[in-house]
Amino acid sequence: MPHANKSCDKRVIVVNSKELTSVLGFRKEKAKEAEQLMHYGLFQEAADANLGMIDVNAGDHEAYSRLGDALLKLEKSAEAHAAYQASMSLERIRKENTKIAVERAMANDWSRAMETNTEIIEKFPWDLESYNRLGKALSEKGQNKKAIQAFECALVISPNSPIAKKNMKRLEKGTVFKAAVADSISMSGKSFIEETGRTGVTKLVNIPRNFDVTNLVAGHSVDIITVDRGIRILDDKGIEIGSIEPKLGVRLKKLVEGGNTYSANITSAGEEGVTVIIRETYRHPSQSNKTSFPAKFGLMSDIPTAALGYGFNDVGKLSDLKDWSDDDTESGDEDVFSPMIPRILSGDAQLDDDRMMD
Repeated sequence: MPHANKSCDKRVIVVNSKELTSVLGFRKEKAKEAEQLMHYGLFQEAADANLGMIDVNAGDHEAYSRLGDALLKLEKSAEAHAAYQASMSLERIRKENTKIAVERAMANDWSRAMETNTEIIEKFPWDLESYNRLGKALSEKGQNKKAIQAFECALVISPNSPIAKKNMKRLEKGTVFKAAVADSISMSGKSFIEETGRTGVTKLVNIPRNFDVTNLVAGHSVDIITVDRGIRILDDKGIEIGSIEPKLGVRLKKLVEGGNTYSANITSAGEEGVTVIIRETYRHPSQSNKTSFPAKFGLMSDIPTAALGYGFNDVGKLSDLKDWSDDDTESGDEDVFSPMIPRILSGDAQLDDDRMMD
């Protein structure tokens, strides 16, 4: 099947909000048409509709997926498989390029960050995060007019994008972004081990059903409060996001009551849940021998830092990160790993009650 094996050479480059509005309108209209054709059993017509979308933009992984569904109904299994493979390949490419874009931004390599985000937009002109990252990179290079255009495109996709709104306001006032300064230095193996007990990443539990996690942004700070037998996490408006898993929550609550202080930031938020990174900012002298996130309990695990949106040593940059990071953070491809950092898992690993405060 020639279309399903087609490369992404045919691209739609969108740097203008009006053009993007037209592209998104066409995509939405044709997708609805294709779905209706499937609903009424017009499978060949549905396949043709999706092929038409792919002709316009070869990066439309959703069109490839719908094409596969239609071809299956037509009993064209081999061609359907090729369409599904093309869909998965495109999504993998998008995620991999997203990781590269984030890594280049964190390295303050703004020229290459611009290139990578532009490449993503060329293939996937509906990718919200790429416009926000491109806007940030352009502003860092002093190209404020183009940065505003990028953020305008982000607002076409998501009119309530807090990142785009905030940065548009700054740029329109003539504010020039300051280059992010790396607050932390590269750690040696020894100093890294010394730091690991002070930082942990955990997935929240008991997230309220009516809470819209799409409003959360990677890098944004959140509040930590102690309650009963644990810790709850609140957003900047004081609304509860969720709770730290019980055993870790109890441990941290006791440490907070003993005088320790902690900061927390969102690392990812989506259908898979909400993940936060918690860092011990002060250890009370009376608890000098009590580790917040003990590695000896087997709680160290590999985490792809690209999935977090920043490296382990970049926690200090979060005040800058929150102004340009993803509105909708992808969990990332788990095949790519970074150096080990402490990870507290909500279900996969538990703290021993008897040794909880060792």
